[in-house]
Amino acid sequence: MALTKLPDGRWMVYYRDPSRGPRYIRREYFGRGPDAENRAHDRNRELGLRPPKKTPAGTLGPPFSALAMEYSLVHRFASPRARWQHELRMISRVLPFFGDIRAARITDADIDRYISSRRAAGVAYSTIRRELVDFKAIMTFAARRRPPMIPFNPVRDYRLPKEDLAVIMPPTAEELAAIIEAAPEHLRRIILLAYYLGLRPGPVECYRLRWEHVDWSTETIMVTSAKKGGGDRRRVPIHEDLLPLLRKWFAVDDDKGIPWIIHWCGKTIDQICTAWASVLEKAKIKRRLRPYDLRHLFVTQALERGADIKSLSDVVGSRPETLMRFYQHVTGAMHRRTVSLIPSIGDTGDTQKN
Repeated sequence: MALTKLPDGRWMVYYRDPSRGPRYIRREYFGRGPDAENRAHDRNRELGLRPPKKTPAGTLGPPFSALAMEYSLVHRFASPRARWQHELRMISRVLPFFGDIRAARITDADIDRYISSRRAAGVAYSTIRRELVDFKAIMTFAARRRPPMIPFNPVRDYRLPKEDLAVIMPPTAEELAAIIEAAPEHLRRIILLAYYLGLRPGPVECYRLRWEHVDWSTETIMVTSAKKGGGDRRRVPIHEDLLPLLRKWFAVDDDKGIPWIIHWCGKTIDQICTAWASVLEKAKIKRRLRPYDLRHLFVTQALERGADIKSLSDVVGSRPETLMRFYQHVTGAMHRRTVSLIPSIGDTGDTQKN
């Protein structure tokens, strides 16, 4: 009997135990990784068992870069943009660190070092988590591939770092006014659609909106919802302050034959990162602020003014529990109003009179 490494990556020493019978095999497990391997070797020598055979160099399996390439070729991404973002994370961040390591030999300690190096570079935990989600997906894919590219996933049970818990407050009235003033026309339209209608300021709900989606008779707009738990499409009433602006935009675009509500010189757009950063600089806003926070502001103000949570979830295309968990930036005024709802002790009817 001897020492062996199981397909799931655990190290095990197994040997006959005569005290339990002539054929009884005792198994001792030591976990995964280099430390477990060292303990298993020590136990094997302690028992005087046969030393393990050396692993031929050709059986170490492919490097992580080969797994990443196969995953990119086979995986069905949600959109071309999702594929581009994934490959950008791989090429610029993950592959320079893990690419040359034999995938089956990657350990939890390797991931710990990756996180430490990214944190030392000032990267947020949320960004690191996104990179490692891709990394673990590739490792799982390789282990489940038929035939498997690696015999097991050595980091299957690694717990990813939690995302940053800091809450980004939505823009104030002064900040919003400064942003609108500094924004170019296409970004100004996105800002107003997110603020007045609660749309997600991204490629699905904003960038592909067409004028044919506007129903002028009912003063509503049909929105294709992002896949975030709501329905596929939703009809959103147009805010009374936005309606005249929409009519003005339509008159300009209709004369030029432009079918898109959001466009740059008549062409669709794919991202607004550069324009948004430039606008924040011009507006002299130093704190972290995202286009998505305009949607948060829509939800927050609706809740503060007593909006029905079910109706609000229908308008913005999210589940009610999602709104309450992620989108409600409760203000001090709401806290104070909540406390003020509690009646005075003398008005409860429970206080005994002396």
